[in-house]
Amino acid sequence: MKINAIDESGKLKEYDVILTYHSDEYNKDYIVYTDNIYNSNNELQVYINEYNKDSVEDTVKDITDTNEYNKIKSDIDSVLVNMKNESDILNNSE
Repeated sequence: MKINAIDESGKLKEYDVILTYHSDEYNKDYIVYTDNIYNSNNELQVYINEYNKDSVEDTVKDITDTNEYNKIKSDIDSVLVNMKNESDILNNSE
């Protein structure tokens, strides 16, 4: 799945979606996506934003509350670690 969003320089850019996530705590949906660029630590650059699939104009919004962002990032990090661990188990059993 791909999405279009405005990058830091104000240009419309296409991104690859990694996952979407719903938080019952905040009753919001979030999206994790990437431009497939690696940072100086050779880590894939990913972005996390609030996601509203029903809005044409405001599909992706910044998470402005620091506590909310940190909680969502922690939740998503846990999901990604679990996905990696499950993938490793599957690959090792082949």
